[in-house]
This record gives sequence, structure tokens and C-alpha cells, in this order.
Amino acid sequence: MIYIHYNDGRVLQAVVLAFGERKVRVAVKGFEDSSEYRLIGQVWVSEDCELVRIEFAEGTAAPQWAPNPMKAMFSSVPSAFPLTRVM
Repeated sequence: MIYIHYNDGRVLQAVVLAFGERKVRVAVKGFEDSSEYRLIGQVWVSEDCELVRIEFAEGTAAPQWAPNPMKAMFSSVPSAFPLTRVM
């Protein structure tokens, strides 16, 4: 998840579809078409040539209960809690 901050105060919420060499393609919440932003020098620029600031979210909320993944994978007793991530 990313947040795209425009100079006029707009903040768009988006999901990264592709991340390549100095560009990122995103699906913006509320829009039907994907958008592409390019990194020119040290600045992100929209398809409409507007300067934007892209904030990459660090993750989602931590689970209420986080099991020990190694114990859950190698235990002979079935776990009531499924693993959320293995790798």
C-alpha cells in the first residue's frame, strides 16, 4: 500500500502493481485505470506532470496473537492458529 501526496493537499491511496527502473504503476482507490509515476532525479512525477510525494506504507496492523512460526511448522500437535507467513 502506498499514499500519493499531491502539492494541492490531495492524498490518494493506492496499491503497487509494478515497480521498475525509476517508475511505479499503481491502482488508485476509486479510479478505474492504473496510473504510472516516474522518478526524475529525486522527485516523483505523475502522468499529468505534477510533482508528488510517494509514501510507502510499512505494513498492516500487527496481529493480536503472533504464533512462533517454527514451533507451528514442526509441532506434532495441530495448531488452532494458521501461519500467516512462512517466508
